Amino acid sequence: MLIRAKWSQDTRVLFLSGRFDKSARVPLETALAAGEGRVCQKLILDFTTVSSLDSAGIGKLMLLYHSLRKKGVSLVIHNPRPCVEGLLQLVDLPTLIPVTHAQTEVRSVA
Repeated sequence: MLIRAKWSQDTRVLFLSGRFDKSARVPLETALAAGEGRVCQKLILDFTTVSSLDSAGIGKLMLLYHSLRKKGVSLVIHNPRPCVEGLLQLVDLPTLIPVTHAQTEVRSVA
């Protein structure tokens, strides 16, 4: 998994690329740690180039959601591919973590 980060005021976007599975844990945690200490109210995970998602990735999303929620940070998944979005829908994750497809949110940061 490759991750590139961008900031815009209090919003952080992580552009993810590759498989979101157990191997994504370390790169994701490294990217999140790099932003500690900065004010962040919203974290957007751009899934545009995420090729697949498995149960470990879903578990990581749940852990991240609960961790951020305790800090008052909202989490959004942006533009997942249909196969990835189908898995998110299957486990009813969008009821907790919004899934968006509007380009305006991410373009303002990128």
